[in-house]
Amino acid sequence: MAELTCPIRQHAQQQPTQPALWYAGTLITYHQLDARLNALQQQLTAASIKSGEHLFLCTPNSIELVLLLWACWRNQIVCCPVNPRLAEAQQRLLQQRANALHRWPSPSLDFDFSKESAPFSPALLDNHSVSNLIYTSGSSGAPKIVAHRLCHHFANAQGSIVPITAHDGWLLSLPLFHVGGLAILFRCFLAGACVVMPEADTPLAELLQTAPITHLSLVPTQLYRLLQQPEFHFAKTRVKHLLLGGAPLPDSLIAQCREQQLTPWVSYGLSEMASQVCTCQAGQTGVVGKALPGREVILKNDEICVRGQTLFAGYYQPDHSLLLPLDSEGWFHTGDAGTWQGDDLLINGRIDNQFISGGENIQPEQIEQQLLQHPAVAQAIVVPVADEEWGMRCICFVDWHHAAIPVAELSHWLRQFLPAYMLPKQWLAWPELPAGQLKIQRSEFKRLAQESIAIKQK
Repeated sequence: MAELTCPIRQHAQQQPTQPALWYAGTLITYHQLDARLNALQQQLTAASIKSGEHLFLCTPNSIELVLLLWACWRNQIVCCPVNPRLAEAQQRLLQQRANALHRWPSPSLDFDFSKESAPFSPALLDNHSVSNLIYTSGSSGAPKIVAHRLCHHFANAQGSIVPITAHDGWLLSLPLFHVGGLAILFRCFLAGACVVMPEADTPLAELLQTAPITHLSLVPTQLYRLLQQPEFHFAKTRVKHLLLGGAPLPDSLIAQCREQQLTPWVSYGLSEMASQVCTCQAGQTGVVGKALPGREVILKNDEICVRGQTLFAGYYQPDHSLLLPLDSEGWFHTGDAGTWQGDDLLINGRIDNQFISGGENIQPEQIEQQLLQHPAVAQAIVVPVADEEWGMRCICFVDWHHAAIPVAELSHWLRQFLPAYMLPKQWLAWPELPAGQLKIQRSEFKRLAQESIAIKQK
């Protein structure tokens, strides 16, 4: 077992009074965090949760969840965080698939730190056994279970090019059941920086003006909503770095950020690579820069293939084995389509989103990326529906920045950049998305498009 000293323990020794966690005006220093982890490790042992066993975690982000994840890793317990919004039956199924004998929240852990102490015995982390299991979205079938080792998370954080120091604070704005949320913990704790916890009843715009936040991770939908706040301006905050991922970034949002003297970073990543693969400062829509240190990227038949120090251990199987689907040269095929623009990677979309209309291959993300360069368009999603004449008909949902423009005008503008066969044959209004949903579920838009067609045919 390869071991390394826990960075939290190191910072507790070297900079004990430095803030490690912030919530609602309360600071927890690295000395205090280390002491609480020691106490929680003892509680895990008392609860008979043993090294190598799996702990199913079904709860929103909280200080307790941050502590529990890190205490589990110190005790070599495998963490299985899951979206708490899932139905109870689905939670139970995922817990069974992960072979998780234990579940939290549970009464066996009381988070009592009244007797906390800070022993300076070594706090070692197992760098090469499986540390956590992450469930994929399951958009193309049953969710896969991605297994990581701590060395993958460490390599991902160490290879990030977004500068961070011990005097910075990164808002934990992404869920810890996603690699994007976990990556924030590793970047901060490796750098000796502070993890800032969001407050449930405090709007993001207000939190950014009151909390010690210098770094912010968002998906474009979150940024769009933030910039819609009439009184918000990044100049009123301490934010120095904004990292965006999960979807193409519209030119209009880039322009709004630059007007506020903040150029965002854009990234391409995936669960199987423990988060970021490529990162650059925002420029052309869809361009995400070069492979970060510790990662490699190539294109095979226009498919993005990756490998490197952050590559996952494999997909966890019901028999406890790991399935690592690599080609003969050790590359993981992402299912994403891309092209090179010089040395930079341009993301074209998911290969399995491609469809044929009138005998022509259509990549919907290519249309969406072009639409996002129109100043009136805030968001756009293109989906296919069955059509007797075309085989598949191209339908587009549009969300406008302020006021809608005639779709004929937008279609005429789009015709300057794309061939006629790629122009949407029908335009629909942007629907109300479920509360809290940030990542676009393309299957839901396809269902809505089919419903719209069915209603008009009646």
